[in-house]
Amino acid sequence: MSQKKEYAVIVVGAGHAGCEAALAAARLGAETLLITMNISTVALMPCNPSIGGPGKGHLVREIGALGGEMPRCIDETCVQMKWLNTSKGPAVRSRRAQADKYLYRQRMLQTLFATPNLTLRQGHVTGLLVESGRIKGVKLETGLVFACEKLILTSGTYLNSRIILGRATWPGGPQNQSPAIGLSDSLSAAGVRLRRLQTATPPRILKSSVDINMMTELPGDIDAGGFLWENRLRRYEKQIPCYLTFTDERSVEAVRRNLSESPLVLENITDDGPKHCPSIDRKIIKFPDMVKHQVFVEPEGWDSQELYLQGLTTGMPPSAQQDIVGSVAGLENAVILRYGYAIEYDALAPGQIRKTMESRVIEGFYTAGQLNGTSGYEEAAGQGLIAGINAVLALKKQAPYWPSRTRSYLGVLVDDLSTWEKPEPYRITPGHAEFRLTLRDDSAERRLAADGFRIGLVDPERFSTIFAWSARIEGEIARLSTLSLLPSGEARERLARLATGDLKKPASGAELLQRPGVTYNDVMDLLQQPENARLSNVDEVYALETEIKYRGYADREAEKIVQTSFLERIRLPLEISDHRLNLLSEQSRQILSSCRFDDLSQMVRKHCLTRSEIAILLSVLSEDGDSQERHEETR
Repeated sequence: MSQKKEYAVIVVGAGHAGCEAALAAARLGAETLLITMNISTVALMPCNPSIGGPGKGHLVREIGALGGEMPRCIDETCVQMKWLNTSKGPAVRSRRAQADKYLYRQRMLQTLFATPNLTLRQGHVTGLLVESGRIKGVKLETGLVFACEKLILTSGTYLNSRIILGRATWPGGPQNQSPAIGLSDSLSAAGVRLRRLQTATPPRILKSSVDINMMTELPGDIDAGGFLWENRLRRYEKQIPCYLTFTDERSVEAVRRNLSESPLVLENITDDGPKHCPSIDRKIIKFPDMVKHQVFVEPEGWDSQELYLQGLTTGMPPSAQQDIVGSVAGLENAVILRYGYAIEYDALAPGQIRKTMESRVIEGFYTAGQLNGTSGYEEAAGQGLIAGINAVLALKKQAPYWPSRTRSYLGVLVDDLSTWEKPEPYRITPGHAEFRLTLRDDSAERRLAADGFRIGLVDPERFSTIFAWSARIEGEIARLSTLSLLPSGEARERLARLATGDLKKPASGAELLQRPGVTYNDVMDLLQQPENARLSNVDEVYALETEIKYRGYADREAEKIVQTSFLERIRLPLEISDHRLNLLSEQSRQILSSCRFDDLSQMVRKHCLTRSEIAILLSVLSEDGDSQERHEETR
């Protein structure tokens, strides 16, 4: 029986981006082949054993709302779940889960094998098959050739990668896996521009060699709930703590003693690396007067004897690592099981991907993950999901999908990536999302579940349940605006007891809830509403309270959201013949008719148009839209 050699979609690489891309494509009905160099390292976590955090946790919630797999997998395999930024506003609050990285891989692998339309096989892809600027398939080092209509490349940090450990360097990928050799040359031959990036990981130490009494214990939150909507009220009774310690003068001196062996000083590695998680040697070089740096000591699994030292990332040689680790409080006798190392790898040069994750150079070719110049499992998974969705939508000749940056962190991610020009890898943070007050963790399903249902990744039963949940919240918000509290003596006394000010005129339930310190149940008591007329689930109450208390701030964003959404709907390149466009500069006209940007919002945000040019263009587009509508009506 011959093996199938043609697939609708081929995904190369089975990291977090590849898994989401392959699952999305297969679940949407496309015959999909997922090729990985090592089946044993599917969904590998070669760096930090955690998922989530500010910005990243928002992404994971949104992946779940659209029907992706990462949140379900981490909810079922985490060893700790924790809420972050609880002392700050709801817009920046997020979950972070410590993963059992071994169970996570097993759980994801089982899902891949159990998914219809999806074939998983081990192999090393060394070349792309491209004809007339269109993808046709891939070639493996064994000589096997597989044809496809759409190809999604998610090679992570393996592409032409090498490991650096002080002065030593050799070809290798994460955890000393084999690098992907040959594919870089094939990409370059097809017109894809590449650049070199680097990343690094810290040493892992033996659990029993650590003195936790010298550290601060960081327990999880039992009632944190999961990332997936269905797990929002889940309780995690059994968890493993993390620990926090700090570097001191001894640590700084240890780094300085060994700086001559740092790859950054030796200059045997590119300087372009992650900005948000620099190595300990980079910290000392950039901030020589800073002595106290955080070191989080994190478990890697329920039964693992390895601990991860977040904050001590380095590619310095083993002797230096032992010197540095031993200088940290609680780690004086730490036994290093795996030394940290740096990796340098090929990634796409900026400006070559669309919001759909499709290449601007090769038709039918999509990329996702660290290949696109990002850092983090969550960013990779989000890109993979968008790539998988769009590959199948293109097969079905349907309109592409990318969420608006006004409605999701996923939208911010793909929008930023398609125009990213900075040298360092991109990492999502709340600071990237100008509409973050609207893009809160609690509103992910209300923003995106309908998209997931329309695309086909959220089944009707799940969507119906989520829709009913959302409708209860929206209905109660509307009802609160119709209920009023009159300024009677009794009402004013009750308000005084809440220490929330006086009442001199009638106020709606929504207005009362906007007062500081007043809860939903306080308002229900003030309005004398019976128990059966109230929301009872804590997550619904939280979402309602947050929505109403932040309504004033969100209203300030509303006008800007409308403007940005309007500009996003104007897709580029633009094909309009109007003599007034001659008033635009030659450069502006060229950009408008090119594939440099996906929509007008990007062009405006990159300051490629003057204010007067924007006014002219919007006038022309407005009239062209009216003409199009009249044409449609006469038809």
